[in-house]
Amino acid sequence: MDISPMKRFGTLLFLFLGFMGASFAQSSFSISTNSVWTITPASEDVEGHIEITNPTNATQTIRWERTVMNITAGCHTQVCDLNLCYIPTVSTQKFDIAAGSTGSIIMHFLNPDLLSDATTLVNLKLFNDNNPSDSVIVAYLFTPETSGTKDGLPAANVKLFPNPTTDYFLLENAEAVQHIRLFSLDSREVARYTATPAQSYSLAGLPTGSYVLALEDKNGQVFQAISLVKK
Repeated sequence: MDISPMKRFGTLLFLFLGFMGASFAQSSFSISTNSVWTITPASEDVEGHIEITNPTNATQTIRWERTVMNITAGCHTQVCDLNLCYIPTVSTQKFDIAAGSTGSIIMHFLNPDLLSDATTLVNLKLFNDNNPSDSVIVAYLFTPETSGTKDGLPAANVKLFPNPTTDYFLLENAEAVQHIRLFSLDSREVARYTATPAQSYSLAGLPTGSYVLALEDKNGQVFQAISLVKK
């Protein structure tokens, strides 16, 4: 499927789960990108690009799996890999990347009706098809360009601490947070909290690992996502 030229819409936040920094080396591939992009003006199609590199001396087969955790009705996401751009209903495919080469993977956020409050939180898992443990997960949060304005979503300036943590977390600058949703790496919602000022939120019973914390405002809109690591 052909796609339109790059169009821009709001704020796109990349969270690399389980790793920090701009580049994440795997045994058979690596991914590099900026941590935060601010994209304007409003558009029906937003593109988030990541670069994938094969540093080995052999062709590698990489599979991707997309999981939508939260999305505004009427909006869609679609993935373009090194082979094709797939229709929104396609959630997994694989491609070959030649030895020593680099290519682009694009996550599209499609908002055909130009909804001013449209948001989505979506995971993209990349792994070696012959060695699934050789993997990385990228979480994308698309929010409108009105984020942080009087009539739009709250500003994405909530702070999480401690992080990493062992059994609880707290939030700072969280006056606009109404609910908190905690997602595992496989995109399951494993906990949900009602926000209360100065409250600590328990992680008791959850296994060690990396999670995505999705913060919702009073209207149930996700306006910020934060990577959380439990030790």
